[in-house]
Amino acid sequence: MVDTIEAEQQADRIRTAIEAPIAMGPGFLRGDIDVQDMTDAMIAAVRGYQAQEREAGRDLAPLGARSNELIPVLKELITCGGGYQAGRCDADCVARTMTYLVGEFGTAEKA
Repeated sequence: MVDTIEAEQQADRIRTAIEAPIAMGPGFLRGDIDVQDMTDAMIAAVRGYQAQEREAGRDLAPLGARSNELIPVLKELITCGGGYQAGRCDADCVARTMTYLVGEFGTAEKA
């Protein structure tokens, strides 16, 4: 996969999408944000990214190496957030996901 300017821009859009729910992670893990708001943000981040890609006429396929590495994070956000909202997992599961993502990507605020 060749990293073109378009591929780098896509990766930046993915990173921007995942930053919003990850930034909420510490507050959620402290109990300042409820699980419904957390999972709403997780789902909204992914749907927002998907809308941007579709609007640009792309099929959501990763265009470069960075995007390829970040797409699984989007998948985890939508799977975890949607799973909670569909009653397939609980708040503890969401907390484990957010603990991992905050640890992996960090935030300006620590949990």
